[in-house]
Amino acid sequence: MVCTTDVLVLGSLMKVEMSFTTKTIIMLMAMVLTVTVVISMMLIRESDSSLVFQQQEEQLKNQRRLQLFEDILHNRMVLWVDMFSHIEMSEHQDLDYFYENLQRNQEYLMLNFHVEQLYLFDQDGVVGEQPAPISDFVLKLVRSTQQSLSSRALIRCEGVCTHYLSVPIMTDDEVVPVVILSASLRELLSLFNRSTDAHKVVMVQNKQGDENEPALTLSSQLSQSNQDYLTELIAAFPKGWSVEKLVVKGLRISFQGKELSVNLLPFPHSLTEQPYLMVVQDITALVHQKEQYEILVIISAIVLFIVFSLLLRLFLNQYRLRLLGISEGLPMLADHKFIEYRKLVGKKQHASLWRLNDELDVVEDAANALAKQLEDFDGQMAVNTAKLEKMAMFDVLTGLPNRNMLTFQIENQLAHSARDDRLVALMFMDLDDFKKVNDSYGHDVGDKLLKAAAMRISRPIRETDIASRFGGDEFVVLLSSIENKEQVEHVAKKIIEEFEQPIEVDGMQFYVSISIGVAVSRHARATPVELLRHADIAMYEAKSKKGAGFRVYDATMNLKVMKKVELEAEARVALRESQFSLALQPQIDLRTNELIGFEALLRWYHPVKGAISPAEFIPPLENTPFMLELDYWVIAKATYLIRELNANGYPNVKLAINLSAGQFLDPSLPDFLQQQIIRNDISPSQVCLELTETVLVTDIERATSIMRTIRDMGCTLAIDDFGTGYSSLSYLKSLPADFIKIDRSFVANIIENADDRNIVHSTIAMVRKMGLIVVAEGIETAEQFEMLCHFDCQMGQGYLISRPIPELDIWTTLSKNVHMGIWDSTQSNE
Repeated sequence: MVCTTDVLVLGSLMKVEMSFTTKTIIMLMAMVLTVTVVISMMLIRESDSSLVFQQQEEQLKNQRRLQLFEDILHNRMVLWVDMFSHIEMSEHQDLDYFYENLQRNQEYLMLNFHVEQLYLFDQDGVVGEQPAPISDFVLKLVRSTQQSLSSRALIRCEGVCTHYLSVPIMTDDEVVPVVILSASLRELLSLFNRSTDAHKVVMVQNKQGDENEPALTLSSQLSQSNQDYLTELIAAFPKGWSVEKLVVKGLRISFQGKELSVNLLPFPHSLTEQPYLMVVQDITALVHQKEQYEILVIISAIVLFIVFSLLLRLFLNQYRLRLLGISEGLPMLADHKFIEYRKLVGKKQHASLWRLNDELDVVEDAANALAKQLEDFDGQMAVNTAKLEKMAMFDVLTGLPNRNMLTFQIENQLAHSARDDRLVALMFMDLDDFKKVNDSYGHDVGDKLLKAAAMRISRPIRETDIASRFGGDEFVVLLSSIENKEQVEHVAKKIIEEFEQPIEVDGMQFYVSISIGVAVSRHARATPVELLRHADIAMYEAKSKKGAGFRVYDATMNLKVMKKVELEAEARVALRESQFSLALQPQIDLRTNELIGFEALLRWYHPVKGAISPAEFIPPLENTPFMLELDYWVIAKATYLIRELNANGYPNVKLAINLSAGQFLDPSLPDFLQQQIIRNDISPSQVCLELTETVLVTDIERATSIMRTIRDMGCTLAIDDFGTGYSSLSYLKSLPADFIKIDRSFVANIIENADDRNIVHSTIAMVRKMGLIVVAEGIETAEQFEMLCHFDCQMGQGYLISRPIPELDIWTTLSKNVHMGIWDSTQSNE
């Protein structure tokens, strides 16, 4: 029947929709296309960048050329005037004579220096007669030259830009005579044009157009054709251009069938609007060369892609045909069609002497061998499969032996140990806080973590030993042929060391420790159940010591377990019969003695044993399921007392409730707390939940998330016993707490011990600066009270203020000790 079912299932195997080689070709072609496109784009972008870089380099060279030519022309004219004045004035100290000689050389100056006008100014003004009035600009230039006693060169544009040069003449007069020369810029433009081989060179000015847009006007004497050409060129500038852009980067424009580069070179010496030298260069050849390069890159990329695709197709086609043959044949084996398979193989036989064997040859050969074996064992397969299914001796997740196999092996090893006089050791293991992983990250991550843990547990043991999964996050290792307990302890330490390094799952690291309980026996009378129970008890003993360790079973552990079971049973009865109650210890403002609230403390009054100290029943019950039930009873009772306090004239009083680690990390805590607040009609701000540092650092990220959820409800949070656990500014800064409670162990010695005094003082100062409220616990003397007030501690509690008030006495005590909201400590201690 099993075989028939298998045939039906295997007969419905999927069909080939697209061959593996086709997928491979598509993937490789996509990769090649992507790489080709990326490289082509990079080359094209590099070509564009190169052209821009060349234009910028040319811009810098032109700026340096312009400055050089301007300096040469300026220095040449200054030198001529200096030499002329030196020669003439050394012979005759007469400015009229000097001016006449200067006029006689005007034609020379016009031919060689393109000087259009010249003036000579002395202390009385201009020397000689002038055909036209002298402009204010020239007079200002004369005064500035007389003051600076140095030559000055300026460019002034009035329709056409003119180069003005002022040169002081050194004489004995009180006021220095000044020669003013005005020359055209034709020589400068000609020199620049010849040195740069520019397409056009012209002087322009920037004048604001409509809507404050830049507008360039021509300021050179030009032919009508050049003027029309340049005017049309400026009008063709694209939108968004600016003078600054033309100066810094230049402008590339297509105009009248040419590619042009336009740049502005500024003149530093000017008194009117900033004149510029506009340089127009023909870069048509460079642009054409760049475009040809880009076309070549694109064509090369297309050719390479086509050639590679054809070669890839040609190479992989033979493997495609062979894979198709294998895909047709293997389903026949699954359907037990061995005869048809042999016929197919006979048709597809091919010689492979021309090449070395590859993976497909191995697969084909293995398929043929498999076909023969399947045909031989087909009849027996159903029987073997049924036997394997019945055995079910291995864990599906980890592949380790399961509980059935473990029990079988323990029985065998116990029988052999009595005969060989050797020990049998059983190590019962449990992953510490594994439940948090499942709750926080899901069972899928938890399963992967279990598989990794199984591998680490299996590494240190011998091949003759057996590692098994007992269930959940529990593992058991059976050690055989053990001579002494030291061997077992050595293996236990090795396994613990395996878990010192984090386990990585899906890119996340988990620091997981393991608790190990060891049970050792050599008696054949021992049973697997008894040995497992002893190892389990020892494991819980190790876990009670904060885990990450091992304990060897002894008889005292069994007694402790029995007492713990008995205590839990009595506690359940006590909760059912209302033997538990709350005692409230007042918390006051140390500066004003104002009653702020209470801390709710759990009390157990046994009808036979009397009052049982919390230290006797809370630690044994802490890790039991009952503790969570008791914690929720405390919350329900505390919220009820808040309602009673509000009703009896004590509104806005806070009640601090201590939470255990199990309750704090329980997902149902926020909902239960919200229900109790609504049921008792109290303000969430009256509920303060106290957490110890050890609870918080167990899982700091999850703890922070839960604290924020509780804070969002309106409740407040306090960190209890601060300084006794893992006090850290880093976690204190990140936790959304409201109160910090200094542990009584520090407060008790602040008078006698300077170290404790300094710790308390610095802690109060630090916490207050962080905006949190400090509560001192265990205040028992007036000296402690005064010193804490001196340290600016806001709140406190302790026997000096009041002992915990039993629930039945709360109303009597409050009426006696509280007056107008102020707590009278003298009344409580009488």
